[in-house]
Amino acid sequence: MKVVIDAQKCVNKRFARVKCTDCRDSCPAKCINETLEIGNHCTNCGLCLAVCPAEAIGGVSYSVEAVQQLFTSQEPIRLICQRCQPDSLWPCLGFLDPTLLLALVFSAEDGRREVAIYQEECRQCCDEIAEHLVRTVAEANRLVGSGTPRIVNAKQKFGGLAPKAVSRREFFAKLWESSVSTIRDIALATAEEMRPIPRRDLFSKSGIAQLRQSELYNQTTFKKLAVGKKCNTCGLCAKVCSAGAIATASKEGIFKIRHNPARCKNCGVCAVLCPQGAISLLPASLLAEAIVGLFNMPVCQDCGRKYQPVGNAGVCSDCMQKSRIFSS
Repeated sequence: MKVVIDAQKCVNKRFARVKCTDCRDSCPAKCINETLEIGNHCTNCGLCLAVCPAEAIGGVSYSVEAVQQLFTSQEPIRLICQRCQPDSLWPCLGFLDPTLLLALVFSAEDGRREVAIYQEECRQCCDEIAEHLVRTVAEANRLVGSGTPRIVNAKQKFGGLAPKAVSRREFFAKLWESSVSTIRDIALATAEEMRPIPRRDLFSKSGIAQLRQSELYNQTTFKKLAVGKKCNTCGLCAKVCSAGAIATASKEGIFKIRHNPARCKNCGVCAVLCPQGAISLLPASLLAEAIVGLFNMPVCQDCGRKYQPVGNAGVCSDCMQKSRIFSS
């Protein structure tokens, strides 16, 4: 199997009410079924990895280790697929998304590393991948700002990716050995080798300082939490947020909700599961963590104290427990 979905991270598998279809809708090969099983006709394009809001999909050809290698040098990064350059690390460039590109750009000491992408032949191979890369590069460059694009479209194929001082015959012999090894690795890949790329974490480590104080315009990558007046302060949003982007606190009957757009993965679980339907996600204008809600906590119908409700309960947990004891 070329790619796998981590059931512990997939929002559909974790929450029955969530009906995310991003991976299915984006798949050019239409190889992901309604139960999120991946068929054998997967082309290993990596697009499902890029669009999954929960970062729940991984592939042995898109290993975390291979991605992390890109961060180890201060040189410009060159990305090309194996179809155009057989000694490339990447079967396809569909795995790229704006947060990963931003992390690479900001990984340089001056925060302005160039990333060159060869996509001149993408449309010959797959229109969906070509369109995805156009949107991804445009979005990332908008977020980088400063006028000069840091993510550029290369017009010519990259050379020098093959090992140096190796003859053509030796190179293709090594390539064949590598291909056989890759097939074997895919067949015997462990869960560790198939783990998803932690895109938001990589961005947080290298890119957040560059954008934290910048105003963001016309972008859809980062979202801010909007909480309406119907919020009853139950705090379920923070409990179900796997990214740790939502935090809540209460003091003297006032309930506070904070949100971090840089960590938010836009999975929408908080909005879907909110008992009051009080949450929505909107494009963020800033990446700094901010207070998005201040609410008076409700008063218990039995004891009169302010409390944090469970779902739509009208009484506090203590009174609820007493009621259960007396009724039994």
